[in-house]
Amino acid sequence: MKRVGLFAAVLVAVVATLFLFARDADAHALLARADPPINASLRESPTRITLFMTEQLQRTHSSVQVLDSGGQRRDIGGAEFSDAVPTQMSVRVLRLDPGVYTVAWETLSEVDGHTWTGSYVFSVLNPDGSAPAGSGIEIDLDRPGPPVAADSVVKAIGLGALVLFVGAVCVSALLRPSPVSALTPLMAVAVVVGLAATGYETVAGALRLGDIGFLGDILFDSRNGLWLQQRWYVLIVAALLLAWRLARSSSLLERGNRNSLPSPPRRGGDAEGRGGGSHRMLLLILALIAAVWLASSSAISHGAAIGSGWIWGTLFDALHLAAVAVWIGGLAALLIAVRANPGDRIESVRRFSVVAALLVSILVAAGLLSALIQIPDIDGIVETDWGAAFIVKMIGLALLFGAAGANAFFLRPRDAAASGADPVLVRRFSRMMRAELVLGLAVIAVSGVLTQLPSPASAQPEVQQKDNTIVETIARGDVLASLEISPNLVGFNTWTATIDAPDENPVEIMLLRFRYQDRSVGPVTVAATKIGENRFQLEGAYFGLPGDWTVEMEMRRASGDDLVGGVRASVESGYQASPFAADRGGALALPLTQMDWNGVGALWAFLIAALAWINRPHIRARWGPRGGDAAFAGGVLGLIVAVVLLTGLHVEPGRTLANPVLRSEESVERGEALFARNCVSCHGEQGAGDGPLADTLPAPPANFTVHVPFHPDGVLFAWITDGIRGTGMPAWSPQLSDQERWDLVNFLRASFDVPAAR
Repeated sequence: MKRVGLFAAVLVAVVATLFLFARDADAHALLARADPPINASLRESPTRITLFMTEQLQRTHSSVQVLDSGGQRRDIGGAEFSDAVPTQMSVRVLRLDPGVYTVAWETLSEVDGHTWTGSYVFSVLNPDGSAPAGSGIEIDLDRPGPPVAADSVVKAIGLGALVLFVGAVCVSALLRPSPVSALTPLMAVAVVVGLAATGYETVAGALRLGDIGFLGDILFDSRNGLWLQQRWYVLIVAALLLAWRLARSSSLLERGNRNSLPSPPRRGGDAEGRGGGSHRMLLLILALIAAVWLASSSAISHGAAIGSGWIWGTLFDALHLAAVAVWIGGLAALLIAVRANPGDRIESVRRFSVVAALLVSILVAAGLLSALIQIPDIDGIVETDWGAAFIVKMIGLALLFGAAGANAFFLRPRDAAASGADPVLVRRFSRMMRAELVLGLAVIAVSGVLTQLPSPASAQPEVQQKDNTIVETIARGDVLASLEISPNLVGFNTWTATIDAPDENPVEIMLLRFRYQDRSVGPVTVAATKIGENRFQLEGAYFGLPGDWTVEMEMRRASGDDLVGGVRASVESGYQASPFAADRGGALALPLTQMDWNGVGALWAFLIAALAWINRPHIRARWGPRGGDAAFAGGVLGLIVAVVLLTGLHVEPGRTLANPVLRSEESVERGEALFARNCVSCHGEQGAGDGPLADTLPAPPANFTVHVPFHPDGVLFAWITDGIRGTGMPAWSPQLSDQERWDLVNFLRASFDVPAAR
């Protein structure tokens, strides 16, 4: 037990470290893209600012403001929302004079109830194309309410209570005789803790909006609040039911103590006799309560907040959580049940082990799919706090599976063979079960942290900013000057100058002068700020246009002999985003970018096959040789299905769709205009995938000269309509009509189908 306690202490320390990570979670931006784009330099004033967030928005408490360099608001009216795109909000603006503007936003998630704040800058250039004076203002991004670390702790405690309650209900239904009486106190404690955690979530949500007066807004104006209400209802019913059960048991115990004659035992305990019907009804009600509690947790998870395909994301989270709850919570309940009835230890453990083995495939498959939804690429693991917590969870799961494997394949068979006669073996087995329980609860605690951190899918913008940072060094007389320009892109940049000059004649003032390749754009001279000995820095949006710029450093020295040196920089637009909808499908769309439906089906088929093979001895022992043969056949069939899905079945969307629009000159001309307006920026004028924004996308755009000849019109239409997951190709159905999309197809066919042209 000392080793188990030490290991538990280590895991608690690790989890506590993660809580420290959670303190900075509110610094993450949940902005997928914006129009105008982040860091954009505009020739003309925009009329509207549109933001696309990563989660559905609760409209009453989501807002956006546009502020000039002096902090004055330049937006008109309140935020406007779209019924077609629930992640979008926009605001109209006054005509903006040349200057730097800050867009500040605050959102309340419709799904998980989290509030987030953020900001970004863009600039409106001077009439001659030069960068305007001024800079963005600093926005206070701190949000009211309890710290994120406290939210993580309470969430972990609430998940632990849910797991223990679900496990106790399942073990009460699984074992014979039912240990429901012995497990009632555990269920009661779990329900009380669950009520306290739910109360905290509700009150904390109101405090994040300002004060407790927003309690009604939290409970009645969002999907998150509706699920919290359901949890309140079922937990109150559970509390009353278990209180009645405990009071009844206490009354029967006192009556038995007053009666000198012992009552005859009932065969099967609570499950038989006159109490059998009430016992089954009790378990049925508790099972329904457990199901609603599980559903209320999954319905406000990261999986439910993904937008496109949220039904599948919620289902995968629910399956994963249910499997963990039955396994870990059932293990805790089993330890209590075995202690209450040691004579049935071997049979109880055998029954539970069979169920736990069946849950492994669900836990692994659902957990893997949920993780893939939240981790679009490897950077999501190595560059985010969520990723750090996820790595710790994976380490905990590996240790948990190791302990479970030792119990299942080594200690339990030896314990069963010894029939409980070896007390040393019994102690080792019990100790390993407790270690397995501690590891499981630690993994659940880390999961509580994960729920409070923005996942990589929401913490990272869909279009990443490039980094073209350069460092150039020039020598002027006895001075060596180094200038770093980061990220060296159109828009907001940082210029940092490091000077190596004699101590008796240092550089005291640094001026930076920006000259564009087109001399019609006037130069701009700005004084840099001294940030340390021989170090100067300037921040601002002085690269207003893509192209070649010269940055002159004018260094004024104590002796008065000024020095001037220039650095050339090739500047490009590195952060662009199109104002199309963030959602690429409906609630039933595939929420994964790493695999298609064939891959999902193959994963489940393979795990079911592996499960049939692993449990073949148990099935043979329970149902005889025919059962073993059926398990063998099921395993082979599952493997065949997995292989066929991965290699033999691939139907391109739209392959059977006929083109209803005649490929006339008029249709091709309309498609050419649409292509120039919407497609050239990524695919290029010649369709080779080399447009000016191609390098900013997560995957290279398609080369039409390669793809168009080998795909029918229906496939091209489907790609334009629904987009291509995992790439920068968006769904154009919200912007283009069916006619316009078919016109585009006709233009592509006429322009890039080389065999047809010949």
